[in-house]
Amino acid sequence: MSTPSTPVSAPDDGRGRLVSIFVGAVLLPSIALSYVSVRFARELTETRIHTDRRRAEKTLHYIERDLVQSAHAKALEAARAVGTEALLDGRQAAVRQALAESGLDESMFEALHLEAPSIRIAGKNGRKDKSPEDTRELRAVLEAPPREGEDQVPWLGPDGNPVGMLRFRFSCSYAHVRLVKEYFEREFVGLSQLVLRVTEPGGGLIYETARTPNGQFEVERRMESASFRGLKVALRYKDVSIAGDARRWQLWTLALIGLIDLTLGAGLLLVYGNVRREMRLSRLKSDFVANVSHELKTPLALIRLFAETLELGRVPSKEKADQYYRIINKESQRLTQLINNILDFSRIEAGRKEYRFGPTDVARVVAEVVDAYRYPIEQQGFSLEVEVAPDLPEVNADQEALGQALLNLMNNALKFSRDRKAIVLRVTAGGGLVRIAVSDHGIGVAKSEQRKIFEKFYRAEDGLVHETKGSGLGLPLVKHILEAHGGRVEVESQPGQGSTFTLVLPVLGRG
Repeated sequence: MSTPSTPVSAPDDGRGRLVSIFVGAVLLPSIALSYVSVRFARELTETRIHTDRRRAEKTLHYIERDLVQSAHAKALEAARAVGTEALLDGRQAAVRQALAESGLDESMFEALHLEAPSIRIAGKNGRKDKSPEDTRELRAVLEAPPREGEDQVPWLGPDGNPVGMLRFRFSCSYAHVRLVKEYFEREFVGLSQLVLRVTEPGGGLIYETARTPNGQFEVERRMESASFRGLKVALRYKDVSIAGDARRWQLWTLALIGLIDLTLGAGLLLVYGNVRREMRLSRLKSDFVANVSHELKTPLALIRLFAETLELGRVPSKEKADQYYRIINKESQRLTQLINNILDFSRIEAGRKEYRFGPTDVARVVAEVVDAYRYPIEQQGFSLEVEVAPDLPEVNADQEALGQALLNLMNNALKFSRDRKAIVLRVTAGGGLVRIAVSDHGIGVAKSEQRKIFEKFYRAEDGLVHETKGSGLGLPLVKHILEAHGGRVEVESQPGQGSTFTLVLPVLGRG
């Protein structure tokens, strides 16, 4: 029986300070590292968003470049169909007629002409006779800026070198609809996770690779090429936005940091708990040695005192001598019980405890314990009430172990009772169980302590329990004995109102 115990380590205990320093030395850097990691994750998220946006903008730049190259290739193809003479002539009526004769759309260009210096017929040696004046004219043509609203592409001669500049301007209907659509459907090799939309300068839709109901795009670019000037191309990711993807990465990163912190915290908590438990166990063992030493010392001193008195013949009467003999017998029984508890608990801890089970009459075991313990009960002024139900069924038990468990309960009832010295022992049967209940009117046990009192060496260090010496092995031993018998120990108690400990055993053939 016990009351609330004191802390294992007082604030000024060196071992407690050592544990606190250890936890602080690991926990504080961990908190600081987590704080830095969280801030770094946030900054890295913003950097990732910026980097992904830059990558998306670069993708739009490459798309515009490819689209312009596709337009240049289309213009060169059409120009070859038209022919050099019509291109040099530059009249749009002649160009449209040549386009129509080639089976091309005659309205595809608003302007298409070739600018080049005078071209001389190749000489007999197969090489073109090019004068310095022609070279200067060619350079001037190639370096001249394009006209307003026109695009241009070098015109190559048979030897693959530029001989002039093809200047052109697609019609809006052809460039904005036909070229854009053909590029995205035939030439564009896009990534499956991208969605692109091309719109007119006024906002009208030209083409989109997939529908975007909310119209939210990540980045957009206004095209600067003369063929597509003013068109706006926008890009978004199909499944998740750039910011959403970065935030998801940030969330997973923070979750990982949190998991690491939780793991570290759990590890620290486990280490801290193990250290405190070891410290507590060490202290309890020290208290156990002190308490057992006291319990051994007191009966030994009494036995020695009365034995010397009897030996020296200083007993005034036979009644006194008989009293001294009874005291010696009582104290030797106390020693035997204490030593048996220690030996049995040692065997239990080492896994060598053995029980000799057999059909057992519970009423007989109770009667033997009561007869053996009646004298110390009466000597200490206690009243003992024994109620044993008739026709109790037998149990499968070790008689000696069961008697030892009951003796421990009665011994506790004696030790932890104060003013109201009354013990009630009731034995009942029912539901396939036999119950042996020992009730007292002692100091009681708090609800929060009722599980702890069955732990080895557990004893409170203050209050009335502190005034009563003990080994802290009695109730743990009782619990082990009952569990080995397939039973259990029940306790009902309130501080200051007494306690009832009940040994519950299965009936023979029901366990």
